[in-house]
Amino acid sequence: MDAQLPQELLQQVFSYLVGNQKTLHACSLTSSSWYSASIAYLYENPTITGKNYNSFVQAICPSVNAHVRRNGLADLVRRLDMSSLVHNGSKSMTARLLGRVKTRLEEFVAPQASFAVNCLAALSKCSNLRHLDLSFVSESITMSDLLRSASLLSKLESLHLPRSSANDASRDRSISKWPATLHDEPLVSLSTLPPSLSRLSIGNCPHLSMVSIGTILKTKGSQLHQLEIVAPIPALARDHKPLSGSMEYVPNLLYLKISLDFVSRSFLLSETDKGAQYPLTQLDLDCFDPADCDAFTAYDLWAAIAYDSGFGRIRKVRVHRKLGWAATEEGNEQMKDLDELLKALAREDGANAKIKEADAGVVLFGLR
Repeated sequence: MDAQLPQELLQQVFSYLVGNQKTLHACSLTSSSWYSASIAYLYENPTITGKNYNSFVQAICPSVNAHVRRNGLADLVRRLDMSSLVHNGSKSMTARLLGRVKTRLEEFVAPQASFAVNCLAALSKCSNLRHLDLSFVSESITMSDLLRSASLLSKLESLHLPRSSANDASRDRSISKWPATLHDEPLVSLSTLPPSLSRLSIGNCPHLSMVSIGTILKTKGSQLHQLEIVAPIPALARDHKPLSGSMEYVPNLLYLKISLDFVSRSFLLSETDKGAQYPLTQLDLDCFDPADCDAFTAYDLWAAIAYDSGFGRIRKVRVHRKLGWAATEEGNEQMKDLDELLKALAREDGANAKIKEADAGVVLFGLR
């Protein structure tokens, strides 16, 4: 039967299965035509775990002693996420994998233990790489070595640094050149933020003070479109809701994720200098310590949006379950009212809606 179906149609069907590795694998074993149509989707974004890691390695880069001809599978890989690996593989094997998949690789999430400085040479050859996440890496890599390699990635847009970068005392004087296309970065230091930065994530920064964050927001805030400030940041926790007035420094934000550990109810009274609304369309409310996150309720947010405050353009709100908004009947009713308001406003936006009605509303995330 499959011989009667053109490859274009089969490929269209299999495109809806992207991310479903088990089903795609079964389809690839059905017949030769199904294999040809599904194999690209199977290897485009492979799910790599400790159980299938060795099989994946054998398929992508078989032993040089096996005299196995290259099968072309490496050129199909566009996203390589090795974050679930802890003690699997070796640093040299990670370098070999990067060397094989470099042609089309666009996103790479490095493993915890099997990535080190000797992988940077292979990484720098991934010319199409757009997103690089080294946040799981446990081994110390100096900023000079990392930025020397990253500067060769001409298409890089997003860079998440390894944990060791926070302790690199020479980082300020060692950074000489950021990738010109870099827009998204977790915090490094005040003097080294790339000029093209438009997305910034601040979190897990034990040495960062409110003075430092204030300086960042004042100097770079107007160019930011996406901002995340999430706990734990011990220095901020010692102050009383220190970020309540921070919106004035980020007037062009479209997306904000912030821990309610750091803001009070006055945060919702923020307005632009001209009394206009911020362009903010999505607000994510995070929480680290529930005892310190009773800043405001769903009704407070409903009122801020409904009564044309500076937050009147918000159409989607994501709320961490730790806040307990859904834990009571009253809280659930308030969330329902907020959800209905956001969907109604998105419907009124019509064709010009930044967030469509189907995607608007209130969403819960995280674990209690």
